[in-house]
Amino acid sequence: MTVLGLEAGLVTADGAALAAFYVDGFGFTVERVLEFPQGTVRRLQNGGAQLKIFEPSDRPEALDSRPWNGAAGFRYAALHVDDAAAVVASARDAGGTVLTGVTSHRPDACFALIADPEGNVWEILAEGRP
Repeated sequence: MTVLGLEAGLVTADGAALAAFYVDGFGFTVERVLEFPQGTVRRLQNGGAQLKIFEPSDRPEALDSRPWNGAAGFRYAALHVDDAAAVVASARDAGGTVLTGVTSHRPDACFALIADPEGNVWEILAEGRP
């Protein structure tokens, strides 16, 4: 069995605003907006990364307020990028919160942690290329 891709999904009360952050902060483009009786799905893409932002018809509850690593389960995702510092600056300027600045963690590799305006956490990874 081969996995052909992974598409992360976020649930929000304001899909347009959250999509705008991902466009401005992480360089995604909105590929499609789909309307369903259950709500609106915005499908975003940047390179090989795909993201769905779902705005339910019924307003969702707020995100769990514990730190990103304070509970088990799906709590963060990683974006592999070519320039971590540029992505962190762009995300910060678009309204994201830098939780951990760009940090080298092994030769030719660095990471950072960014929270979007709703508190969803992303690990930004830049690794050297052969």
